[in-house]
Amino acid sequence: MTAIRPAALWLITRREIRSRVLSKSFLVGLLVTVVVIFGVFGIVSLIGEDDPINLGVVGEAPTGAIENLELIAGLQETDVEITSLDSRADGEQAIEDGLVDGFVIESQLVMKQANGELIAFVTPAWQQATLVSELGNAGLSDNEISQALTAAGQLEIIELEADPDSDAKEAVAFMSVILLFISIQVAGAYIMMGVFEEKSTKVVELVLSSVRARDLLIGKLIGIGLLGIIQVAVLAGSAVAAASIFGSSALPALSVGLIGTGLVWFVLGYMLYGSVFAAGASLAPRQEDAQSTLAPVSVILMLSYFGAIFSAADPDSVLARIVSWVPFTAPFAMPGRIASGDAEWWEVVGSMAITAFAALLVLALAERIYVRSVIHTDRKLGWREAWTLQA
Repeated sequence: MTAIRPAALWLITRREIRSRVLSKSFLVGLLVTVVVIFGVFGIVSLIGEDDPINLGVVGEAPTGAIENLELIAGLQETDVEITSLDSRADGEQAIEDGLVDGFVIESQLVMKQANGELIAFVTPAWQQATLVSELGNAGLSDNEISQALTAAGQLEIIELEADPDSDAKEAVAFMSVILLFISIQVAGAYIMMGVFEEKSTKVVELVLSSVRARDLLIGKLIGIGLLGIIQVAVLAGSAVAAASIFGSSALPALSVGLIGTGLVWFVLGYMLYGSVFAAGASLAPRQEDAQSTLAPVSVILMLSYFGAIFSAADPDSVLARIVSWVPFTAPFAMPGRIASGDAEWWEVVGSMAITAFAALLVLALAERIYVRSVIHTDRKLGWREAWTLQA
């Protein structure tokens, strides 16, 4: 390959940045995506809020019953609201009015319809309180009652690998896959449209009279790539801001380091797919021809995305480990494994190195196609035909 000319490279890079940043489609698309991110976090926040359990109590509850309910609610991370009622009629009316889910009167739990969650929530609290009361009436001391309850076989919950942020990490893993896929796909579409516009309007002939085709390709990739980095940074920052505003559970798993590695993976994935999109677009004089030419690449991109999504559900699975080392899937799969904490440092470094090598190799192959085909505007070329043409 011939040497890169920095002056020509800077000229093309600056041209791409100016034409895209100032374009209405880029700004509107970025703004819409930010709004969607905030909307998704807002909706998830509203949906994710569990409604408290509203329980009515007619008369006096057994000693300790309310405390037992609050203890169970704490273990289940659920809120419970207790309402004192004067009579059975008041309780039935409260159910009809939607004020309570059910009410307890003496030894009965009254509900509009059987609610398994409410039954499982109230029954053990009332049973234990009633048992303590009966044991006390039988003449047992408080110490003896405590020993009897301990002997009843209450299990102590122990986690071998406790991780309070596991749900947050899983959410961030899915978000990283989706965000990187969208960003790489959008950047690839910008490259394809840019190459197609230059070919269809014959502008490429004028440009190539001043700069070489190789410099045009590299400058275009750098310019649109920088816009892609800006886009990823803005979207990631929006996700962090939205998570903070809406109090999302995903916030603890978000970090500067995670966003930084995400940007690195975007660059690698963009280099890998972007150069192929540019080469494919250079083969076709019309947009529909470019789309058909790039159909196999789009299929690989979608399969890589779905493979990463499936691996994000179980980031320590064999599938997740395999797709983390395949260059075409690694930019989507590895960030999810990093977010979940299942990727070892050597896996990250090794996968990055393999993907970077693959991206440079694909770039070299794509450059050969692009340089030989971008000047041909009269008909559609095939990949093999373009490969054999003279530069």
